[in-house]
Amino acid sequence: MQCLNNINRFKIPNDIIINYIDLYKSIGKNHYNHDALISDYTVMVRQTICNDVYYFSKIFDLQVSESRLKSLIYKEILPKNKDEKLVLRLKKAFTKIHKETSTFELHVNEIFDMLKFLYKDIVSDKKLQFVKADKKSGEKVSLLARTTNNKREELDELIALFIEKVNESRYESGFIISNFYIDLVNILPFVEKNDEIALITLYILLLTNGYEAFEYVSFMELIYKNQNEFKRATLNSSFNWSEGFAETLEIHRLLLGISLHAYSEVNGLIRDYEFDSQLNKSNNVENTITKLDEIFTKDDIRNVHPYISDSTINRTLKRLRDDGKIRPLGKGRSAKWMKLMKTEKKTTLFEQLDLNL
Repeated sequence: MQCLNNINRFKIPNDIIINYIDLYKSIGKNHYNHDALISDYTVMVRQTICNDVYYFSKIFDLQVSESRLKSLIYKEILPKNKDEKLVLRLKKAFTKIHKETSTFELHVNEIFDMLKFLYKDIVSDKKLQFVKADKKSGEKVSLLARTTNNKREELDELIALFIEKVNESRYESGFIISNFYIDLVNILPFVEKNDEIALITLYILLLTNGYEAFEYVSFMELIYKNQNEFKRATLNSSFNWSEGFAETLEIHRLLLGISLHAYSEVNGLIRDYEFDSQLNKSNNVENTITKLDEIFTKDDIRNVHPYISDSTINRTLKRLRDDGKIRPLGKGRSAKWMKLMKTEKKTTLFEQLDLNL
């Protein structure tokens, strides 16, 4: 609780204040974004959940092959080992998180139940417990020492302090969340899986405090792509934590940048979505296929059109196959397709520079 207890000593730099302004302009458009994407909202959130599970598995190095990982996420096949069982539970957990963002309340039991749900039968029951602060034999206890005898009480105090700071409305919610995250990482409440639970809790708090861009853009994907910076920021922000002098601006600045990037992606998504809505979706998929490599998969199409349903993609592929423009190179969800039509793929300067225009 060192960070939240000392949150009033921080002075917010100008660059963060400017980013606050940009962020809250975007947060103010949450209702507009939802209304603009409402017809495909469920499909988009489902894809976000799948991406969150995929990249969370990558962040924590689950020992699951690429093909098995995608089959577990999209087909929910039967798991063969503990890591595969965890993948399926992650999908259920992230689905529940997105369904209950409006009713979520932060409690010790919520966090502990999440730990047990994800890791029961995956790690031993002894490791799915709060750490107990046992007094060593003959150890003297100062009258000024903490009164809590285990980490559960310490986590309960941290959550109460978080809620108090939020209700004060004196600090930006993202800044309170950043400080809460560093406190949670450092108190190490559980015997194992502290980093995993802390990251999921961070995700939940952002989602439930107005950062709705993460309904459409995978938070875990952005963390994965900035993994080294995130680890470094967490470590640097934890320096001198036990003395109460942790500097958490680095982790807050990183999370703020990730959130702004997510909203930028949402803006681009809405722009493309509104353009696509004026076109026939099947024709739009066909146009995308003509620009793909000679050998392509359904995932290549989904990466371009995450909001177009599987039925539309399958219908387009069947039509192009019947027209003799493509042919399948296998069966199943991961099957590849070969283009039989002649398409001229010119390499432009922009493609060489890999600019996303």
